[in-house]
Amino acid sequence: MSAPSGGEKTPGTVKRLWQIFSTMFVVGLFTFGGGLSMIPQMQRVFVSKRGWIGEEEIVDTFAVAQSLPGVIASNAAVIIGYRLAGIAGALAAALGVVLPSFLVLMLVTVFYTRFITNPALIGAMRGIRAAVAALLFYTVWGLRRASLLGVTDALLCVASAALVLFLRVNPVWVILGGAAFGAGRAVARARNRTVG
Repeated sequence: MSAPSGGEKTPGTVKRLWQIFSTMFVVGLFTFGGGLSMIPQMQRVFVSKRGWIGEEEIVDTFAVAQSLPGVIASNAAVIIGYRLAGIAGALAAALGVVLPSFLVLMLVTVFYTRFITNPALIGAMRGIRAAVAALLFYTVWGLRRASLLGVTDALLCVASAALVLFLRVNPVWVILGGAAFGAGRAVARARNRTVG
């Protein structure tokens, strides 16, 4: 995939921006359960369906998006949009992924008292949350090949999960620790190659 360019907006560029916006709009419109639930959709659309991004790149995108302040879905959308079409692509992706939630929230606000007391709607939201958990598990399982490339990666994954689940370590520290470990390992390998 080529790096984003910042030239004039040709008809092809406008078409590309519209594709990014409309694709993100659909992802945002048909994803329920919060930002994390958009991850399976983004992986399916951008990797499996459209082939715009590779599996390893989408894993890296989610890792960076999770590490930054803000909602993971909008962070990931901005990164993907920028990768595909530069700053204009980032803006198109951000607008596309946020606009459906904004419009639905406006509608819900108008009818808030009816929505909040409707038992059928409350039950539907609980069912959606359970389905989202299954989708997240499916996505994580599918992306394991691009994330766990060896025994060391698998051990780091298990150690990170243990730190978060059992010792209640803040995920930010776990992510930073993983980044430091990976950077240190890469530097050590580079030095070994130089010495050898």
